[in-house]
Amino acid sequence: MTILYRYVTREILITFFIVLIAVMSIYVAVDFIEKIDNFMEAGVSAGRCLVHLAYKLPFIAVQIAPVGFLLSILIALGLMSKNNEIIALKSCGIGKRRILKPTLVIGLFLCGALFVTADRIVPVFMAKANQIWLQEVRKKNIYASKTNDIWMRSARQIIHISQYAPEEKRVSGITIHAFDDDFQLVRRVDAKSGEFIVKRVDAKTGEFINGNWQLNDVIQQTLEADSESYRVTVHQTLDAQIDLNPEDLAQAAKRSDEMGLAELRRYIEKVEREGYGATRYRVDYQSKIANPFVCIFLSVLGAGIALRGKLREGMAISITYGLGITFLYWVFNSLCLALGYAEMLPPIIAAWMGNLVFSCAAGVLVFSIN
Repeated sequence: MTILYRYVTREILITFFIVLIAVMSIYVAVDFIEKIDNFMEAGVSAGRCLVHLAYKLPFIAVQIAPVGFLLSILIALGLMSKNNEIIALKSCGIGKRRILKPTLVIGLFLCGALFVTADRIVPVFMAKANQIWLQEVRKKNIYASKTNDIWMRSARQIIHISQYAPEEKRVSGITIHAFDDDFQLVRRVDAKSGEFIVKRVDAKTGEFINGNWQLNDVIQQTLEADSESYRVTVHQTLDAQIDLNPEDLAQAAKRSDEMGLAELRRYIEKVEREGYGATRYRVDYQSKIANPFVCIFLSVLGAGIALRGKLREGMAISITYGLGITFLYWVFNSLCLALGYAEMLPPIIAAWMGNLVFSCAAGVLVFSIN
């Protein structure tokens, strides 16, 4: 590695770690302020809140790292341009495009690091964070295997849910066992499906604070005290008294970002074998592969903007450019993913379209550099 490459790499990495630590600190501080009231109301110490946030750090880092990387390139190379270092390099016969090499190499390494972190570390830590939130704060005793095979135990009920669709707040294949004080089964309810009927939403938090589950195609077995036999009744719909809301299920059921690629692929195959749709999970599977590659085209795009001499005005302009590009990418990528979820685009196209479009823009920008 030449002296120039070492210098550019050092400047970008120093700026990257400063930006990453600063943004993560703001994120954690805001999250702490929002959740500390919930922990204190549940009688859980502030220390457990900090542990909960610590478990979320790998997930936060994966989400913020591409933005921090883009900002670090724009700031580092922008300062070099402002200090006329780019002009000095050009006068020595070193073309601007040669400076792209260290940024591209850093982007490749960061892409690999994010891929491994998101696939191996994030699922483990997010599961522990959700366990603290659900069991210690929400006081819900729920066990779930992905979004299927969910078990919940309360004082006198044991509930099993075969499948939960978070986006629709809908359950399929639900069984409720109700017991008396002697733990004798007094009622069993089997329903083909169920949905949460919202009655009132907390305007401040957005949580459902008043609602109930409406079950469809229900078979109910009730123990009759006189004959000690079970009376069977059939209902088209039935309101169920379950101390469980969609937020609790969403926390208990593993989401795509809490599963590694191999685990998510096996889950998709299992869901499809059971006859359920898996389009959302296929889009998320492709998205988990595509997301780390953001760092590669951002390294080229950021360097291309900085080397065109547009950032000589200072750090504020660099940050503005970075946030603007990030916002455009986020909006476009979210739109593509939404089209994929709606089955209007194939999963692989929905997940990779944003990377492809912005990679083309980065290529055009680089080739236009003099």
